[in-house]
Formats: sequence, C-alpha cells, structure tokens
Amino acid sequence: MVSKWIDAKDLIIAFVDDWTWTSLDDSGIEVAELVRTCWLDISTTIDTKQLTKKTSFTSYLVFKLKEDSHGLEKAIGSVRLLKQEINGHEGYNVYFSNELEGKTIGRFPRRWSDNDSDEWMEIKLGEFYNNLGNDGEIEISLMNTKDVFTPKSGLIVKGIEIRPT
Repeated sequence: MVSKWIDAKDLIIAFVDDWTWTSLDDSGIEVAELVRTCWLDISTTIDTKQLTKKTSFTSYLVFKLKEDSHGLEKAIGSVRLLKQEINGHEGYNVYFSNELEGKTIGRFPRRWSDNDSDEWMEIKLGEFYNNLGNDGEIEISLMNTKDVFTPKSGLIVKGIEIRPT
C-alpha cells in the first residue's frame, strides 16, 4: 500500500492570484503562500482507480504558518465521492493551531514528520474507504468561505498526502 502525494502546484486553489509560488530548494518542489484573501478554498480530486483496493485512506494537508499569519483559525476539511451530492459545507472543523485543543471539537495539526527540525505540519482533512476502485473520483478539500469579512494570509501549502490507514 502506497501513499499518494499531490504537490501544491497541482491543487485547485480559488483566487490563485492571491497566492505566490516559491521553490523550496534544489528539489524543484513549489509551495503556495497565501498573500491575502477572504475566500479560502483548496481542493483536489483523485480517481479511486489510482489507489489500492479494499484499503482505508486518510488525507492530510501539509502546511506551515508564517508568524504573522492572520484569519486562519478554522476551516472545514472534507473528503467525498464526487458523484455524491453535497448539502452546504459538510465536513470537519479543522484548526490551524493547537491553542483550542481540548476546549473544542475538531481536528488539530501535528508535525508532518518525525524530524524535530522540520517545520511542516499536517492536518487531517478526512478519510475514506476504497472498495474496488470503481467509485470514480474522490474530492478532498479545505475551505473557509463563510467568514469572508476576515482577510486570511500567511498559510504556506506544500501539498496533500493520501496515506493508507
């Protein structure tokens, strides 16, 4: 069973002009940095045929926050089959900081790797079961489109990782 990685450059990002793109290092990996927007909407799709059959998967946003980040307290993370209808903003509350952990219900970030010097964090966006790989496309998303009066900035996105659970 293999993880699937989706680079930031391959994500669907609403209002892409509100983001800047930077190469991390000589690896050529580009990350997206949110400069300023009021509408946070990041998503991707993946065909279930590309994933191991009869396996549970969890998807994670891999990110870090700049010290002067703003308006990024909470968003909605979700995973769904594209052929399913959606009713509003279904999903889980996702928090970019651990300040409210234990005080509220939701998903909180943790270090992305075991390397203490690595600043990248991950947030669980959702999980799904890939039965026979014939369910079509899965959509994975992170959004905050309700709180449009609060400008958001300082989020740096590396990508989305889909791992067997």
